[in-house]
Amino acid sequence: MSGTAVLLLVVTSTVAPGWAVPGQVEPAPRDPVEALAQARAAVERAPSEFEPALSLARALLTLERTGDALAAFARARELEPEGADDEVASAYLAPALLLRDLDRTGEAIRLLEEAATRALGSSDVYEQLALLRLSDGQADQALAAVSAAAAENLESPGLDLVHGLALARDPDRRVEALGYLERALDAGAGDVVVVHLEAAEALAAGGHFPEAVDHLRAAAESAPDEPEVFYRLGRTLAAAGDREAARAALERHRSLVEARERAAEAERLASAETASALSDAQRLAEAGDLEAALERLAGLPGRSADSLGADVHSLRAKVLFSIGRVDEAAASAAEARQLEPNRVEHHYLEGMFLHTGERTEDAAGALERALALDPGLGEAHALLGMIAAEAGRPAEAAERMGRAIEHGLDGNAPLRFNYARVLESLGRSEEAAVQMEVFERLRAGSRP
Repeated sequence: MSGTAVLLLVVTSTVAPGWAVPGQVEPAPRDPVEALAQARAAVERAPSEFEPALSLARALLTLERTGDALAAFARARELEPEGADDEVASAYLAPALLLRDLDRTGEAIRLLEEAATRALGSSDVYEQLALLRLSDGQADQALAAVSAAAAENLESPGLDLVHGLALARDPDRRVEALGYLERALDAGAGDVVVVHLEAAEALAAGGHFPEAVDHLRAAAESAPDEPEVFYRLGRTLAAAGDREAARAALERHRSLVEARERAAEAERLASAETASALSDAQRLAEAGDLEAALERLAGLPGRSADSLGADVHSLRAKVLFSIGRVDEAAASAAEARQLEPNRVEHHYLEGMFLHTGERTEDAAGALERALALDPGLGEAHALLGMIAAEAGRPAEAAERMGRAIEHGLDGNAPLRFNYARVLESLGRSEEAAVQMEVFERLRAGSRP
């Protein structure tokens, strides 16, 4: 398989992006964790219905909770209704694309083959099945998927694209392939650069160098900073006998590669410096020198593409909280959460700091987001119980505190004491007495 084909499998996700099949995308909450919380609540209300199960799977996928997302999609398929529509198709497409991205191509192909046998009426299923088969070196099987789509009277620019790609693998059918690739270009299917590269490759293989150069120049206009484009352009120009232009294209290729290498090295050094400073700040904080730790954190980049940016904000939040600057601590925790929305700790810390700063409503929202990510986080249940008790909602407080004990905080003496007080206020004196007895044992140093 050519390098271009590998790239194509990534860029054609714009044809069938994740679970989002054209025509079915719905507005989602701005915060993906809030979307997860809403989806979990919907599943609790209707645990045997397809649409809530699918929404939960999508929310998990958005947050890159891959294992949980795959399990949730499997559950949604168990609940799928009779009949064929885009919603049902997405329960196969989305996990297949996820499996593809995890390099589990064989599983992805089998899942899409299962969808194809269901005759769901989705061209996207056949497009992705054909692309995955092609990536696995199965050109004939890819063409079979295209033919199966045609048998169902399914047409799309994406199918034209993959049809052309599969035909281009056969030296005797490259002319036929060009027709499909040109149609895909006209329709805007896939990534225009990659389609130009594929068309150029087919033309060059047949000795049609001027036409191939035209496609490569078009690719260069669309992607002026892509080294691969200029490498292919230089190689094709050389084959066409235009040595001067070939030399210029290959020089551009070398300069782009060197620029990328310099940028990568600069990023590596910056990341190493940040990691070292972060380690120093952590050591100072653990030693109790909080002001020095805060000073060491000052000026560190907080928008890093990796986890370091979030770690900077998280440690800064903890240090600020420890020295009593609660509002600033909450703001830093929020920065960490925005960088890493899938990390439970950021949401919980933000909620704890906001509660300390008496911003109760905002604190509850942050803690609910933490529970959406980890429903078994006892600390979040306990703090939500305290918030409910402080707001005069003892029934809710009791329910939350009970969950906290169930989820690992059974040895927390203050929680047992507060739980007892809430139960007493509800007239549940016998239960309150049990909790007070446990509290006394814990205070005396023994487990319940």
